[in-house]
Amino acid sequence: MNALAGAIVLTAGGTGGHIFPALSLALELRRRFPATGLVWIGTSRSREKELCEKNGIPMMILDVTGIRRALSLSAASAALKFAVSVLRMTAMFGRKRPLAVVAFGGYVCAPVLAAARFRRIPYFLQEQNTIAGLVNRLFAKSARRVFLGMALAGKRPLACTCEVTGTPVRARQESYDGFAYPAGFSKAKSTVLVCGGSQGAQSMNDALVPVVKKWAESGLQVVWQTGAASFDAVTAACRSCKSVFVFSTIADLYPFYAAARVMVGRAGASTLAEVSSFGLPAVLVPLPWAAENHQWFNAGLVEEQGWAIRVAQDGATAAMVEKAVHTIVSNDNTHGGMRAKALENSPADAAKKIVETLAGDLEL
Repeated sequence: MNALAGAIVLTAGGTGGHIFPALSLALELRRRFPATGLVWIGTSRSREKELCEKNGIPMMILDVTGIRRALSLSAASAALKFAVSVLRMTAMFGRKRPLAVVAFGGYVCAPVLAAARFRRIPYFLQEQNTIAGLVNRLFAKSARRVFLGMALAGKRPLACTCEVTGTPVRARQESYDGFAYPAGFSKAKSTVLVCGGSQGAQSMNDALVPVVKKWAESGLQVVWQTGAASFDAVTAACRSCKSVFVFSTIADLYPFYAAARVMVGRAGASTLAEVSSFGLPAVLVPLPWAAENHQWFNAGLVEEQGWAIRVAQDGATAAMVEKAVHTIVSNDNTHGGMRAKALENSPADAAKKIVETLAGDLEL
């Protein structure tokens, strides 16, 4: 692939939490250094291919899957694909040497980073969460720098140079007055945005159905991104609630962040970065089975920062979420204070910080 020579390679895959920060950095790099080539290395199973095509970023696809620790045919197949990808990338980096690699997480990054380390190509990592992921832990020692979305928590420090930059987010508009909100939606109403992240949140959604109905009856407006698994059930349950707008997915949440008074959702790092950039107070129900419980630590950090309330997913979730939302929505002083704290901790300039470091290190 001729585009690799002298280019900055971005690698990310899997969830939007990895993909969208990488895209934000790509757009900032292009804005600041249009003569520097960019190449994205990812998989065909997520949205990166669509986003690269939309933004004119050359893309290389690797056929890799996550490797399960239990012995099985699928694990053996995944290991073989990984080995083949490492050899392919090592050979390719030998023929067309890129300037650097910046990895944002996901299993697709591992063979790219392995090849970069073997070929002594400088590489950088971006870790969104308070608990570093496995790939970043494995490759951190030889990284030029690790850009942290949030200060690390827990007992797994990274043996490398780390810099807390925040997680890159897309720039927001000054106003979304021209956005086509759904018929019947009123920006004048107090709005609760319920969002489980790019993969949805079925268990959280199930717990919130009766609460959302109460909110609708009390005059609140609700926008609910359910994910595909919950969409039909939630739509049926809320059919009579005229002020509840249910979507399987929302292509661009920014206009809804701008219109909402509070967000209820999971505690993925990229979601938190976007929400704080809008100064939006949050009620967070961390995904209980997230790797190493990292969402619980993410939510705890932003609760300490003063702009979110953390709620455990258990038998009391519905009541605790209802209470937390009422606390935020009903009191202007509480809402205003949380909004100020969210903006204070916004990573709106994260992409610029990372680009400045890259520019100095790589002499762009």
